[in-house]
Amino acid sequence: MTRNVIELPPEIYDAVRQQAAAEHKSPDTLVVEWVSAHLDSVRADRDEELEAFQREVAAFQRLKPRLLEQYAGEYVAVRKGEVVANGKEKLDVSRQVRERYGPGGYYVALVTPGPLRTVRMPSPRVTRE
Repeated sequence: MTRNVIELPPEIYDAVRQQAAAEHKSPDTLVVEWVSAHLDSVRADRDEELEAFQREVAAFQRLKPRLLEQYAGEYVAVRKGEVVANGKEKLDVSRQVRERYGPGGYYVALVTPGPLRTVRMPSPRVTRE
């Protein structure tokens, strides 16, 4: 195992030490367990978000024949398997959905007869010093 040092404010370290003693563990063991549990939770949330997004993409594909009849050349937003907004500008459609439902949980695409264009973009990384 790699040995790292994390500086904690005294009041947090004291609370960790007290909790570790109550659980008959070392403070290091307790912190490793907490961090590990938190990371597992974050991974599970990320997996759920990805699955939800993939369901919206699949719904768009399933609805596409009807969408071509009604929304050809427009952007549509699909949320929970239904069209919830449409328009000529992608950002306007996204804004409508965010204002109505909050962030995330929807898919916006241009309704065209051809295949969807896939673009992969790395997300920005935040570094802390």
